[in-house]
Amino acid sequence: MTPDEAADITEICQLKHAYAWNYDTRDPDALADLFTEDAECVFGPYGTWRGKQELYDGYVASMRRMEGRFPGIHAVTNPLIEVDGDEATGRWYLLDEFFGPSGEEPLKIVGVYHERYRREQGRWLIARSEIEFLWSADRGRISGRMTEPVAPPSAA
Repeated sequence: MTPDEAADITEICQLKHAYAWNYDTRDPDALADLFTEDAECVFGPYGTWRGKQELYDGYVASMRRMEGRFPGIHAVTNPLIEVDGDEATGRWYLLDEFFGPSGEEPLKIVGVYHERYRREQGRWLIARSEIEFLWSADRGRISGRMTEPVAPPSAA
Protein backbone atom coordinates (compact mmCIF):
# COMPACT_ATOMS: atom_id res chain seq x y z
CA MET A 1 0.00 0.00 0.00
CA THR A 2 1.35 3.40 -0.98
CA PRO A 3 1.24 6.43 1.34
CA ASP A 4 -1.38 8.02 -0.97
CA GLU A 5 -3.59 4.89 -0.77
CA ALA A 6 -3.25 4.87 3.04
CA ALA A 7 -4.26 8.56 3.14
CA ASP A 8 -7.28 7.85 0.91
CA ILE A 9 -8.38 4.95 3.10
CA THR A 10 -8.01 7.09 6.23
CA GLU A 11 -10.12 9.85 4.64
CA ILE A 12 -12.83 7.33 3.64
CA CYS A 13 -12.86 5.95 7.19
CA GLN A 14 -13.31 9.49 8.53
CA LEU A 15 -16.14 10.00 6.01
CA LYS A 16 -17.97 6.91 7.25
CA HIS A 17 -17.45 7.84 10.89
CA ALA A 18 -18.81 11.33 10.14
CA TYR A 19 -21.87 9.61 8.61
CA ALA A 20 -22.51 7.68 11.83
CA TRP A 21 -21.98 10.73 14.08
CA ASN A 22 -24.15 13.02 11.93
CA TYR A 23 -26.97 10.48 11.86
CA ASP A 24 -26.80 9.79 15.58
CA THR A 25 -26.67 13.51 16.47
CA ARG A 26 -29.56 14.18 14.06
CA ASP A 27 -27.80 16.62 11.71
CA PRO A 28 -29.36 16.04 8.26
CA ASP A 29 -27.53 18.98 6.65
CA ALA A 30 -24.09 17.66 7.62
CA LEU A 31 -25.21 14.14 6.72
CA ALA A 32 -26.37 15.09 3.20
CA ASP A 33 -23.09 16.95 2.66
CA LEU A 34 -21.24 13.59 2.79
CA PHE A 35 -22.88 12.38 -0.46
CA THR A 36 -22.42 13.07 -4.16
CA GLU A 37 -25.26 14.91 -5.93
CA ASP A 38 -26.26 11.68 -7.73
CA ALA A 39 -25.86 9.39 -4.71
CA GLU A 40 -28.10 6.40 -4.09
CA CYS A 41 -29.00 4.76 -0.78
CA VAL A 42 -30.56 1.28 -0.85
CA PHE A 43 -31.91 0.53 2.61
CA GLY A 44 -34.27 -2.40 2.00
CA PRO A 45 -37.45 -1.96 4.05
CA TYR A 46 -36.46 1.66 4.76
CA GLY A 47 -36.52 2.59 1.07
CA THR A 48 -34.26 3.55 -1.80
CA TRP A 49 -33.32 7.20 -2.14
CA ARG A 50 -31.72 8.73 -5.24
CA GLY A 51 -30.10 12.14 -5.43
CA LYS A 52 -28.97 14.40 -2.64
CA GLN A 53 -32.37 16.05 -2.07
CA GLU A 54 -34.19 12.70 -1.78
CA LEU A 55 -31.49 11.47 0.61
CA TYR A 56 -31.87 14.60 2.72
CA ASP A 57 -35.68 14.22 2.80
CA GLY A 58 -35.38 10.52 3.69
CA TYR A 59 -33.01 11.20 6.57
CA VAL A 60 -35.19 14.05 7.88
CA ALA A 61 -38.26 11.77 7.83
CA SER A 62 -36.27 9.04 9.58
CA MET A 63 -35.02 11.45 12.23
CA ARG A 64 -38.55 12.71 12.99
CA ARG A 65 -39.31 9.31 14.52
CA MET A 66 -36.42 9.67 16.99
CA GLU A 67 -36.21 11.41 20.32
CA GLY A 68 -33.19 13.18 21.78
CA ARG A 69 -29.76 13.93 20.39
CA PHE A 70 -28.53 10.32 20.53
CA PRO A 71 -31.65 8.22 19.84
CA GLY A 72 -29.43 5.43 18.62
CA ILE A 73 -25.88 4.38 18.01
CA HIS A 74 -24.50 3.47 14.59
CA ALA A 75 -21.32 1.49 15.16
CA VAL A 76 -19.46 0.85 11.89
CA THR A 77 -16.48 -1.46 12.16
CA ASN A 78 -14.00 -3.65 10.27
CA PRO A 79 -13.69 -1.56 7.10
CA LEU A 80 -12.44 -3.24 3.93
CA ILE A 81 -11.66 -0.46 1.46
CA GLU A 82 -10.27 -0.72 -2.06
CA VAL A 83 -9.12 2.44 -3.83
CA ASP A 84 -8.77 2.79 -7.59
CA GLY A 85 -7.83 6.35 -8.49
CA ASP A 86 -10.76 8.64 -7.70
CA GLU A 87 -13.16 5.76 -6.98
CA ALA A 88 -13.29 3.29 -4.13
CA THR A 89 -15.47 0.61 -2.59
CA GLY A 90 -15.94 -0.23 1.04
CA ARG A 91 -17.61 -2.80 3.25
CA TRP A 92 -18.36 -2.20 6.92
CA TYR A 93 -20.09 -4.12 9.66
CA LEU A 94 -23.09 -2.25 11.05
CA LEU A 95 -24.09 -2.71 14.69
CA ASP A 96 -27.13 -0.53 15.19
CA GLU A 97 -29.27 0.09 18.24
CA PHE A 98 -32.15 2.59 18.43
CA PHE A 99 -33.64 3.46 21.78
CA GLY A 100 -37.42 3.77 22.02
CA PRO A 101 -39.56 5.18 24.80
CA SER A 102 -38.86 3.97 28.33
CA GLY A 103 -39.89 0.36 28.80
CA GLU A 104 -39.81 -0.39 25.08
CA GLU A 105 -37.20 -2.81 23.70
CA PRO A 106 -34.56 -1.06 21.56
CA LEU A 107 -34.47 -1.85 17.84
CA LYS A 108 -31.27 -3.77 17.21
CA ILE A 109 -29.90 -4.41 13.72
CA VAL A 110 -26.76 -6.15 12.46
CA GLY A 111 -25.77 -5.75 8.84
CA VAL A 112 -23.11 -4.93 6.30
CA TYR A 113 -22.76 -1.64 4.44
CA HIS A 114 -21.66 -2.05 0.82
CA GLU A 115 -20.54 1.30 -0.50
CA ARG A 116 -19.02 3.16 -3.42
CA TYR A 117 -17.09 6.36 -2.96
CA ARG A 118 -15.97 9.03 -5.40
CA ARG A 119 -13.42 11.78 -4.97
CA GLU A 120 -14.85 15.09 -6.16
CA GLN A 121 -12.86 18.33 -6.02
CA GLY A 122 -10.29 16.62 -3.80
CA ARG A 123 -12.85 15.28 -1.28
CA TRP A 124 -14.11 11.72 -0.83
CA LEU A 125 -17.92 11.40 -0.84
CA ILE A 126 -20.40 8.52 -0.66
CA ALA A 127 -21.79 7.74 -4.13
CA ARG A 128 -23.80 4.65 -3.18
CA SER A 129 -24.69 3.01 0.12
CA GLU A 130 -26.53 -0.26 0.56
CA ILE A 131 -27.27 -2.12 3.76
CA GLU A 132 -27.30 -5.91 3.69
CA PHE A 133 -29.41 -6.75 6.73
CA LEU A 134 -28.17 -9.87 8.54
CA TRP A 135 -30.11 -9.87 11.83
CA SER A 136 -32.64 -7.77 13.69
CA ALA A 137 -34.11 -8.13 17.17
CA ASP A 138 -37.63 -8.33 15.78
CA ARG A 139 -36.97 -10.76 12.89
CA GLY A 140 -33.93 -12.75 13.95
CA ARG A 141 -31.52 -13.93 11.27
CA ILE A 142 -32.22 -12.51 7.81
CA SER A 143 -30.99 -14.62 4.91
CA GLY A 144 -30.39 -13.62 1.33
CA ARG A 145 -29.32 -10.33 -0.19
CA MET A 146 -31.81 -7.67 -1.12
CA THR A 147 -29.79 -6.62 -4.17
CA GLU A 148 -26.54 -7.55 -5.88
CA PRO A 149 -23.30 -6.62 -4.10
CA VAL A 150 -21.49 -3.43 -5.06
CA ALA A 151 -18.83 -4.18 -7.68
CA PRO A 152 -15.28 -2.94 -7.08
CA PRO A 153 -14.46 0.30 -8.95
CA SER A 154 -12.39 -1.52 -11.57
CA ALA A 155 -15.39 -3.71 -12.51
CA ALA A 156 -17.90 -0.84 -12.71
